[in-house]
Amino acid sequence: MAARTRILIVDDERYVRDSLLELLGMEGYACLAAGSLPEALEHARSFSPAVVLTDLSMPTGSGIELLAALRQAGSLVPVVLMTGVGTVRDAVAAIQGGAYDFLQKPVDAQQLRLVLRRAVEHQELVREVRSLREGARLGAGRELVGSSTAMAAVRALVESVAQSDATVLVTGESGTGKELVAEQVHLRSARARKPLVRVNCAAIPSTLFESEFFGHRRGAFSGAVADRAGRFAEAEGGTIVLDEIGTLPSEMQAKLLRVLENGEYQVVGESRTRVSDARVIALTNEALAERVHKGEFRSDLYYRLNVFPIAMPPLRAHREDIPEIAAALLGSTHAGASALGPGAAEVLASHDWPGNVRELRNVLERATIVGGRGPLDARVLRAVVEPAIAGTAPTLGGGADAFHLRQNLDALEKQLLQRALEKCEGRKKDASALLGIDARNMGYYLRKHGLSDLPPRA
Repeated sequence: MAARTRILIVDDERYVRDSLLELLGMEGYACLAAGSLPEALEHARSFSPAVVLTDLSMPTGSGIELLAALRQAGSLVPVVLMTGVGTVRDAVAAIQGGAYDFLQKPVDAQQLRLVLRRAVEHQELVREVRSLREGARLGAGRELVGSSTAMAAVRALVESVAQSDATVLVTGESGTGKELVAEQVHLRSARARKPLVRVNCAAIPSTLFESEFFGHRRGAFSGAVADRAGRFAEAEGGTIVLDEIGTLPSEMQAKLLRVLENGEYQVVGESRTRVSDARVIALTNEALAERVHKGEFRSDLYYRLNVFPIAMPPLRAHREDIPEIAAALLGSTHAGASALGPGAAEVLASHDWPGNVRELRNVLERATIVGGRGPLDARVLRAVVEPAIAGTAPTLGGGADAFHLRQNLDALEKQLLQRALEKCEGRKKDASALLGIDARNMGYYLRKHGLSDLPPRA
């Protein structure tokens, strides 16, 4: 444990710092020393210690002030205070202020070893509890459900890549469960006890990209009134999920590439370079290879992301899983219908689900509201599903293309988009809600069918 554990030593007296550096270095700890409060705060940001061992009284500020500053910055690192004039009052004030423990100078080496060991174990327990809570939140009712060959292949890929640190690129249509694949890779990895941080790339303005991803220092730019940790720092030791990676503008792609190549990044307002220890999982519903060919996405970034690809199949490609998926979705709602009634599975299997599992979930939710508790009646389901597809069947020709599945599905998908846009008078957000797809992914479907230039009606 100690061989990889970082300790930050803070004391204004050089001989104390040197003595502690030598002692803890012999114990196998990785140590860094600071002689003042400002220097300690600087090291705490860049060094990311597991424990801070600090003097109580220093000319530049007290250990209590250092503790308060760390807590204000959002750090929960255990702080052990030392003093040469230890009193019960000092100890009580330190513990009440949030210190982990209190040591009196001259520090007994055996007592120091014990306190540090306990502080590190305490921090690990805190992280484990957080991880278990997060895992319970993520994992409840969120398994990769389906007995089909397609879903078995996805689960096999998840299991095989989870124990490595390889970058994963999850592709698939909107609503297929790409986020769930990322969660399962994280939860089955050695990083499961560390944070899982999600970033929606489409929601980050290019002017705030570096601040959002890498963090900033107070005063680095107008409006930076306090230090802020970036998403890569938040995901340290864990996993960062980059959703809608295909939406990143070219200048942001170049900055992300540097992190993927060597792990290096810079906090805005800092001159030093930091190294990230976060696994990257990227998600996209766009054909990145085609965008690379068109010059819209950097080829070097694409190859860095595409180390281990996992393609999520659309729901229509594994219809045999629909009853099992529907049962799992109904079981996770804890309200309304509890199972599929007679004939309900056949109704669900007759739909093409352009919005995939997300659309299925929305349909089931609406049906449970209408049908109430008990098995979900086929009649209720039909009343919910059929209005969405009634009168939209494409007119088929008489040639060989009349039975071409992919062409007819694409034609139906385009008609659904057109009808939804007409009904919503060109309002794309409203149309996406009507279609049961995520509004963030509406642009993908519009570009796919050449409808992206349709203006909203007045």
